[in-house]
Amino acid sequence: MKASEPLKSRTLSEQEKNHLTQALSSLPVPRKRYLKAALNTSVFWVFSLAIFCIVWFISSLLIAAFTEFDIGISSDYAKHIFPIIILIAGFFAINSTKKWLATSENDYALVKADLKAQQVVLDTYQVIESKCFKEPEHGGLLYFLLLKAPHNETTKVRAIYDYESQKKDPDIKSLLSITHQITICTAPQSKLVVSNQFSGQAMGKISYFALTTEPENWPQPNSWVNSDWHTLQQKFEI
Repeated sequence: MKASEPLKSRTLSEQEKNHLTQALSSLPVPRKRYLKAALNTSVFWVFSLAIFCIVWFISSLLIAAFTEFDIGISSDYAKHIFPIIILIAGFFAINSTKKWLATSENDYALVKADLKAQQVVLDTYQVIESKCFKEPEHGGLLYFLLLKAPHNETTKVRAIYDYESQKKDPDIKSLLSITHQITICTAPQSKLVVSNQFSGQAMGKISYFALTTEPENWPQPNSWVNSDWHTLQQKFEI
């Protein structure tokens, strides 16, 4: 069995460092993250309490309609039922917040660690084909690249947005120039892609289509797309 190749890395460039710094400034600091968690708990607690009270009210009406048993808010049982409802709603709210804290990574700390380490991981792929979808309203370009890793025959589809093309007066020199090789530069802790570097010969032919599907169906920037290469047109040009 062939051993996997060691990851290649280098020092962050000034532009990549600025990219991470900008990303860090847009993220909530850990203290604000916990404040948000506390706020979410309070809101969900009140919401859950309201739902349980509505269920209680409807249940009391149904029980009163078919029996002589009264568990309504004015009944003797209310002083026992209401505290139980408060506790149950609180349990759901706190449990929901704990799950959110466990599943949502502290991106601020990860990006900060990347800035401190000053390193970027390099993944180089051969670009087999490229398809470009143009957003009709603003003219922004979305590229899909069919990539193949060295010493591996498996191909994968990568989505890359050309942000310069979205500007009102784009700089022609700053637009993406797709070539036969791409190096994806990723910050190792946060997994943020800080740059895509193209090298080698320019792609001879790129297919162009209209990006007419709804924005919520667009792929995430710098992401792997779980779609067949030959079905991209029917998926994004509707």
